[in-house]
Amino acid sequence: MSTTKTVGILMILVVLVAGGWALFGKGDTQTGPIRIGASLPLTGDAASYGEMMRGGIELAVKEINDQGGINGRQLEVVYEDDACSPTGGTTAFTKLLDADQVSAIVGPVCSPSAAPALPLAQQHHVPTLIIASAPGLTDIGDDIFRIYPSDLLQGKFAAEYVFNTLGKKKVAILYAKDEWGTGLEKTFSARFTELGGTITDSEGADVNATDLRTPLTKIKTSNPELVYIPLHASGGVAVAKQSRQLGLAVPLIGGDYFDTKEFTSVVDTNGIFFTIGKINNSDDFKARVKAATGVDAGLLTPLGYDGVEIIASALKQAGTNPEKLRQAIAATSYTTGVSFPNISFEQNGDLKAAQFEIRVVKNGKSESYVE
Repeated sequence: MSTTKTVGILMILVVLVAGGWALFGKGDTQTGPIRIGASLPLTGDAASYGEMMRGGIELAVKEINDQGGINGRQLEVVYEDDACSPTGGTTAFTKLLDADQVSAIVGPVCSPSAAPALPLAQQHHVPTLIIASAPGLTDIGDDIFRIYPSDLLQGKFAAEYVFNTLGKKKVAILYAKDEWGTGLEKTFSARFTELGGTITDSEGADVNATDLRTPLTKIKTSNPELVYIPLHASGGVAVAKQSRQLGLAVPLIGGDYFDTKEFTSVVDTNGIFFTIGKINNSDDFKARVKAATGVDAGLLTPLGYDGVEIIASALKQAGTNPEKLRQAIAATSYTTGVSFPNISFEQNGDLKAAQFEIRVVKNGKSESYVE
């Protein structure tokens, strides 16, 4: 064979290989495992959220792989700890996207991690299913989908519950100054005043602040009938203790960050209410999680499971081509999940339907509140 022919054949092979990579996705040989990423808070103030999610993710992966995987290929999850922080989110996504070259991502759970990280996923055109609830996150791009209700709905639900059910007409707010806390403060305030209520005072606090006596003193002076406290766990614990010290003897109601053992296990938080998306978590599912992973299924565990199942279903239909995978997820109507009766998405990537509930801290745990 002549040198010229050899070079020509080699050039054709290079073109074919390159074309295959472009067709099937970045670094995808169509023979090895399909990798997806999980950006979770595995350390820090919301580590229990990460633990809950991981149990559901691992059960889904086990069941999928035991049934033959994705079109004959095994599913593999790469976990990254975003620590529920902005820098953690950016670091986690940079590794998942650039080093691990995952085909899709589940998470973040925390809005502070999601806000700076999601533009990276959009730039790489990697479909991402978030739990983070701050309004506007799904507006970052069409590769971003949310499998937990937006705070646009949670803040409205909280305001209606406080005004209509509890009958409180004068409310003060102490909120975390991040995407999540600010979003809830705005949506709660707008709906509460629309209903005819009065916001007596609204104070923002740094996410990591644990001395909140100054804003609590201002709030006490405003004479509210209730204080709405969309804070992270550490801030909520501080309010539970310091409000009593200051003699602020009114009901406290927070948001979904309070459904963590970091908050509920503290004696001072007993009796505090909070709003959260209503997520199904059946006894059968809990038993499956325990048998497969050895851990107990928490409130967010079903979301980890369903997130992986939605991605797996889309991968079976579309393969790992990013645009086809995005389209398959956007068209999802997932009716066999654990968390909600149906998961399908609005044009902006948010859930079409969502429900919330009131929970209360009782004996070191959160329980669904029934009046």
